[in-house]
Amino acid sequence: METSKVANLSKDGIERIDHFGKLIPECQLEGERRSNQVVPAHPSGIQLSKDRWLLLYATRMFRGNDDDTSIVYQIRENTPDGRLIKEAMMQRSINDWDALGDGKGRFVKQHGHPCVFGVPQGAKIGGKPAKSANIFVLLWRMVAREFDPIADAVEGTNPDPELVNHTSTTEWTQVRLSEDGNDIEIIEEIRQLRQVGYGDSGPIFCNAEDAAHMVQGYTPPVPYNKECTEWTFCNHFDQARFAALKFRFDESKGRYEWVETGPYLFAPRSRHSDASLAPYGDSWVCAVRTDFVVNHVSYEKGLKWVRMDDPFSQPPEPVYYEFPGVKSPKTVYFCPDGVLRLFSSDCEISPYGNRWDPLYCWNIDPDNNFEASNQRVVFDTVKAGLPFRRETRPKADMCKLLFHNGNTQYIIHRVSAVSMKKDHIHTDPEPWVFPAINEEEMANCAIYGAKIIYREAYPQHWELDHNENDNE
Repeated sequence: METSKVANLSKDGIERIDHFGKLIPECQLEGERRSNQVVPAHPSGIQLSKDRWLLLYATRMFRGNDDDTSIVYQIRENTPDGRLIKEAMMQRSINDWDALGDGKGRFVKQHGHPCVFGVPQGAKIGGKPAKSANIFVLLWRMVAREFDPIADAVEGTNPDPELVNHTSTTEWTQVRLSEDGNDIEIIEEIRQLRQVGYGDSGPIFCNAEDAAHMVQGYTPPVPYNKECTEWTFCNHFDQARFAALKFRFDESKGRYEWVETGPYLFAPRSRHSDASLAPYGDSWVCAVRTDFVVNHVSYEKGLKWVRMDDPFSQPPEPVYYEFPGVKSPKTVYFCPDGVLRLFSSDCEISPYGNRWDPLYCWNIDPDNNFEASNQRVVFDTVKAGLPFRRETRPKADMCKLLFHNGNTQYIIHRVSAVSMKKDHIHTDPEPWVFPAINEEEMANCAIYGAKIIYREAYPQHWELDHNENDNE
């Protein structure tokens, strides 16, 4: 375990973090395999029942920056790394999407940032069967990206703003575990996520002020009330604005609905990113990354934090904290030992000068100006012996923390690289040639996993019988 320069928090229930390597080494579906130059990327997951887990992930290619493609799901037995029972397509990417409806466009229909929430089948809350048990909401972002089929190239990460405004959205569907427990059944077809009262189509999709489009965030929704009939998380709106969304289970319909949108939580047009919303005691904490990129140069570092009684009320002024110097995707979670934790990287403390590697976690203290402490390495691609050249800039990021069982909590994250199919140049801040990714490096781009082992078992939001192998 590595320790940061700041003082440790006294409350820390983690005994150790055991990393076990690749969790999803390859998608097995036609057109999504390594032979197609496709790899598993953004992960998420949730427990479906006492002996079933759902893993939801996006696939990715190397035709351009952030070349996200399809959404795939897996059913696993007993634990997130248990026997694979089922793998199937949820939403497939295509390369010839007529996104503008004019018959001229050749666009990639891109999907990414999948998240999932819901209460497991058979769960009890307060000794009574959970009203919303076995109803799960799956969400992901969708956008069009320009595609050159001759060069087999997808345009970069700053596409035409009009194309983004017209196509960027969050899609969602609702599912349940099938009767035999070996698959999920769709009970609400895939559609655009829209707030109740704003119809099924049209440019106005919620009550957020002047919202042109919305992007799915990285950090999954969390329960908003004790009954787990309401859930919330923070999504990204255009012009770098962030607001909380509230979902409520309608018992008469047997479905969740997006029922409320909070105020924007940070100053608009601030170039912030990666909003994470988490409970902390009787309050709520939201954090955003402050760095921004212009012509491939990353400016500023660190995080801004707000703490509030309710994410659906006007927020206070944010607190800026430059340590950790985060310049890579980050997530924040309230952990069962009562500690708020940040998962990300920091190029200034990375032994490789890499803002994506290693993947760290820190304890965050909202009662002490959001001070970070107890720095731990979750995964280090170099120490793990992964054969990435330094010039390809390996990435260990997109970290998701799954709901715990007893004293065990799973971490899932991706490993990828900045390099693509062809050589390209970034300035970071000086010119840097990223060589084309090779086959060996691509073979190690996958979804990886680890277990947090706590010193004691902690209760969950719900009561659910577990198998003995759920705990360590």
